Amino acid sequence: MKFCYECGYKLEGYEKVCPECGTELKRPEDTEFFVESIFNQLAEDLDQIKNNALDMLDEMDIEDAIDDFSINSKKALNRDADYINRARKKLNNSGEEERVIYLCKKALLIDDLNWEAYYLKGRALINLKRYDEAINDLINSLALNDDNIDARLYIAKAAHLNGDFNYALQVYDSVLNIDEKSFEALNGKALVYFDKKDFLEADKFFKKACKISVLPEDSKIKWNFAAAKLKEE
Repeated sequence: MKFCYECGYKLEGYEKVCPECGTELKRPEDTEFFVESIFNQLAEDLDQIKNNALDMLDEMDIEDAIDDFSINSKKALNRDADYINRARKKLNNSGEEERVIYLCKKALLIDDLNWEAYYLKGRALINLKRYDEAINDLINSLALNDDNIDARLYIAKAAHLNGDFNYALQVYDSVLNIDEKSFEALNGKALVYFDKKDFLEADKFFKKACKISVLPEDSKIKWNFAAAKLKEE
């Protein structure tokens, strides 16, 4: 079967001119090009459809379409772990915090004792400056998994950002009771003292943190400022 390469009209195979559009058919490949182009276009269309479908699946939850699927069945299929894996990946993408929270809530509907769901949700809430909610979720996470020191660090960070300096210091101290060389806790305490304008204590903890690891640029700037203030006194 052959077609006109210009308009796609079906040919008998002997025509020198397309009876539909009048295109002159000089070479055999003139009648074959259209068929090849159809297949090429079809392949491109299928690829596009596939990519669009994958994008849609990434943005929706197939489970929503099967709400009659029992919680126990989802547990057996480890669906909460799937939600957590997706939330963990999206947490690293700025602007996807609401999606992270949604995925964590879905995981908690399946298993309300999933410590990581509370943990990831808490971190996303910090990014959204919803500090009180973040602290509550992080405390829930810590209650389910007391070994997760990072939960304590984020509780302290949220308290610090929320202006509750004393609580932040208490939580950082709880980390240091577990690991006296925790760089994050030492640097965190220094930053809290700096915001309290207690430059002597800030200088003290910046020094301790500096002995363990290189300070972030922001901490270096604040340490220099604190040191300068101390020289003025």
